This record gives sequence, structure tokens and C-alpha cells, in this order.
Amino acid sequence: MRVLLLALLVVVGLKAQEEKKFYLPSNPVAAAYMLKRLSNQELAAAPRSAPVYTALLERPGMERKYRIEALQAMADSRKISPAAALIEKFQGLDGNEENLPLLKELAPLLFELFPRDLPANRPALEKLRQEGQLPLARQIGWAALTLASGPEQILKDAASPEQKIDLLRAIPLIPAIEIRKAFTPLALEAASGSNENLKMAAIQAIGFLEPGPALFNLLATFIKNPATRQESIASWQRFPKAGWPRENLSTLAAELLQSQSTVPANDRTSDQYLATMRFIGDLASLLPKENATAINRQIRQLGVQVIVIRTLHEQMLYDKNLIVVEAGKPVEIILENTDIMQHNLVLVKPGALEEIGSLAERMPAEPDAKGRLYVPDSPLVVAATRMLNHQEQAKLSFTAPAEVGDYPYVCTYPGHWRRMNGIMAVVKDVDAYLEQNQPKEQVITEWKLEDFTPDLAKSPQHRNIANGRELFEKTACIQCHKFGAEGYAFGPDLTDVFKRFNQDRALLLSEILEPSKKIEERYRNYLLELKDGESNSGMIVKEDNESITIHGGPSDTLITQIPKNSIAKKEPQDASLMPMGLLSTLSKEQILDLLAYLESSGKHTHSH
Repeated sequence: MRVLLLALLVVVGLKAQEEKKFYLPSNPVAAAYMLKRLSNQELAAAPRSAPVYTALLERPGMERKYRIEALQAMADSRKISPAAALIEKFQGLDGNEENLPLLKELAPLLFELFPRDLPANRPALEKLRQEGQLPLARQIGWAALTLASGPEQILKDAASPEQKIDLLRAIPLIPAIEIRKAFTPLALEAASGSNENLKMAAIQAIGFLEPGPALFNLLATFIKNPATRQESIASWQRFPKAGWPRENLSTLAAELLQSQSTVPANDRTSDQYLATMRFIGDLASLLPKENATAINRQIRQLGVQVIVIRTLHEQMLYDKNLIVVEAGKPVEIILENTDIMQHNLVLVKPGALEEIGSLAERMPAEPDAKGRLYVPDSPLVVAATRMLNHQEQAKLSFTAPAEVGDYPYVCTYPGHWRRMNGIMAVVKDVDAYLEQNQPKEQVITEWKLEDFTPDLAKSPQHRNIANGRELFEKTACIQCHKFGAEGYAFGPDLTDVFKRFNQDRALLLSEILEPSKKIEERYRNYLLELKDGESNSGMIVKEDNESITIHGGPSDTLITQIPKNSIAKKEPQDASLMPMGLLSTLSKEQILDLLAYLESSGKHTHSH
């Protein structure tokens, strides 16, 4: 008690404004107690010592860069490799189920940062997989030894059902699909056997293997069984939707709907029920129009309307530009980011798109109280997700507004809002609305320069310059380029772009269609890998002996100054910051109008 009182007094002293020095008790119990009372931010700022490094490594949710720093310091003090230090930490955490969340957070560090060090630590890894008390500890051993020894040897080592279960559950920890797919025969054999625990491990592993007809057919069988449904759906959905088989999807959707209709009404808001309904909706989206309409009607009748919106790779677009919901009814929107860029989804009140988009552009890159970036604090915002990285997803659950109307949804990452948006139509009768207003599937065309060869030789005098100007805004060109007095100077100034290209329309269009084909060094994207394990990227706008200043996007808030002594590597990138598919949603006539507007240098905006 005396020790705890001392620690408490120390914490209070640290909180006082007049206290300038950081004091850490020498007693390990008091030191640990004191450090536990600090916030993550306070802990990150604490003077470094062995107890602080331990706290940085073990604190749940701590930023990766601090964990890497702590791991390196602990390894240096012991004169061992960081991989060896991390494996020792796994052994220390083993045996206590309360440590499972921390094990899950630390495990990726071993496979992503230290794969080359695994062979040298084979004895410790063998001990972990054979003697680990927690299943996750053993699975870390199996996954690490797979990288160290190869899958062929590991398959021979997994002789008993218990070992096979551990190996199958270790598959998600293995980063490379080329290695993971070697376990497909084991998963098929285990899933078809009579050992229920082995079967469940195989079902969960299948989603991390290379998709194929045999795996889809097997999962379809398990999805029809309520006992294995959720795990099987989760595995199926890990495969890219574009690769889902089209055969028998209608039958599978119908059987699942029949099963869902037997669920009591009070249970229709459970995560399990909603996950199945989302999956049925995904199946319906791949079916012919009549079948999809009938299935979606049944989905709405059975409970909460679930809508999945995905981002399109290198397009700066959502895959849906219109969703329809019933006024006053519960809605769940799932946003899945499959793009390499960051995206979010902000739902706003009718007519508020431009105001919210403009406000977001001027916001600093600082999260709000809910951890969201670029979401204005405005009554015009109905709901919003956090900013998602590649392969992340977020869920918005809310009651649709009682007032009918068109509610825009938009990505508010700087530079995206003009192009990346859609409409949530709130209506009284969804079916009646859809009969009159069927959502039009976005037409995505991978345009080639040769598609325009006959047209580029013609005079632009007959083109619609005013339409070209509207398209310059719609495609978000104005977000990144100056054109006359308008726009933002992130990319090259386009005011006299035709002069720079010697009046060559084909050459200019080629640069737009293939932005990475030729990049001016001034506008080249650089990836800066930092010593703390983090990274940053953008155009270098200033560099001196002390720092590098990069511009990461079309906003002054995305300008960052980075000290040179914190940079581990600076690498030029071959990919342009300009997405490839900016013209993919336009028709040929629209693209020619846009070219004509660029050729006009902004001096004429009327239609000929």
C-alpha cells in the first residue's frame, strides 16, 4: 500500500504544471503503476529507460514506431537481434489469456519486419510451437517456422490433428499468398473430414488461400449449414468479389433468405444476422436485374437494410453513385476501401456537398474526438466514417432521415470531394422509387489513345467549351491544377498547357491517360521511410541540410516538414500522384470537350 501511495503521489506531481522533471520510482512495482497511469501520449513523451521501453512495447494500441523503438533498445541492451527479443517477449506473454490482445498486436512485427532473422531463431521458435500454452503462441511458432523452413517441411511436421489445427490457424499470420497457397490440400482434406475442430480451422483458413472452384464449392456447402455459416461467409468474403463464381449464386441466395426468414424478429439486429444479409446482398449484385430486384425486396422486408459501398482502384470513385433507403427505417452502410489511397464516407444533408467538401479541404490533418480526419464539425453532417487505409472497412449504423430527399455522401480527403461522391435517396417507398429510377451502373472505360486518333485531327471549334469547363471541375482536375485564375497549384499549371505540348492534342491526351508514363522530376512522388517504422510520401517542395518538406496532396494542410535525421530511406516512385482512371467515367465526346477547354486556355467558356 505504501508503494502504491508513493506511485500515486508521483503521478499527481507529474500532472502539476510546476513539475518540470520526470521522476520514475526505482521500485519496479511503483514504476509500473505510475507508467500505467500515463496516457499513450504522455508515455510516448517520457524520458527513455528500461521500464519505459517495456511499457511502450506492451501498451495496447501504442503506435508501431514506438514499439519498434522499444524493441530495438531492448535488443541492444541484451546484444541480441530485435527478432530474438520479440520472440522472448512472446514467450513471456504466453500462458496468460489476458495477454492475447497484445500478442495479436505484436505478432505482425515479427513477420513483416524480421523475416530474414527467423532461421537464426529456429530453436526458440520450435520451443514456442511445441510448448506454447496459448494457441496463438503456438501458431506464431508455426507461421514463423514456415517462413524459416518452407511449407513442405512444415506439412511433414504437422502429424497430429492438434498440430494440424495450429498450423491451419497460423496461415493468416503468413504474409505471402505464394506461401499460404501451399496449404490448400491440407485445408481441403481437413474440411472434408469428421474432426469438427479441424474442419472449423480449415474453413477459417480457406479465405487466406488462393481462390478456386474447389474452395468456393466447399464454402457454399458449409454456408448452407447454420453451424458453419458465419465462418464460411467470412472466408468467402475475403476473396475479391470480381472473382466470385456466377454459377448457382441465385440458388444459394434463395436458400439463405429462406433460412433468415425463420429468425425471430428480435434477433434480426444481431451481428450474425446482419452479416448474412450483407452477404445475400453481395450475391444479388452479381445476378441478372430481375433476380437481384426480387432478392433485394426480400432483404428489405426481413429487417435492417444493409448497403455495401466499395472504392474503385485507381479511379477515385465509389462503386455506387446511388443508394435508396426508406425514410425513418434503420440502415447500415459498410464502406470497404480496396483502393491504395485513403478514403472515407461522409453523409450530408441535401444541398450541403460543396460546403462540406470545401470546409474539409481547409481542415488540418488532426483527428476529431471520434478519431475521424477531415470531417467538419457541422450540423450538415448526418454520419461519417473514419479515414480508411487500403483493405480496411468501417460500418455506419443509423436511422434514415424522416425527411425525404437526396442526401449526398462524399469522400472528404482533400482533393476527392468533387469527384468521389454519390446520392442516398431517402424515399417513402423504395420499390416504387426503383421502378421509376433504376440506379445506373457506372460505365468504366479503359480509354486508349488510339480510340481518339480520328477525332484529334479535327478542329476543336465545334466542341462544347462550357461543358469542358464543367468536366474540369467534375473530374477534380481543378483540385490539383491551376488553370487561369482558378484551381490549386499542386500539379503543373495547365493554363498554357497546349503551348508546352506544341499544340499536340495526342501528346497531351496521352499524358492524361497514362500519367505515370513520363513524370517531371519536380512533380515526382517520393516515399520517405522513417527510422521509427512510419512512412510518408509526397512531392519534395523544399530540401536543405536539416529537413525535407513534402506536399502530399492538394491542400496546404498536407505539407509536412520532416527532419533529415529521422529519415531511413528516400525512394523516388514510378507511379504518378495523379490516378490513372480520371477519364474512365467520361464518354469520348466529353473527353474531347475537356481537351477543347484546355486548348482554350480558359479564355472562352461558351458553347459553339
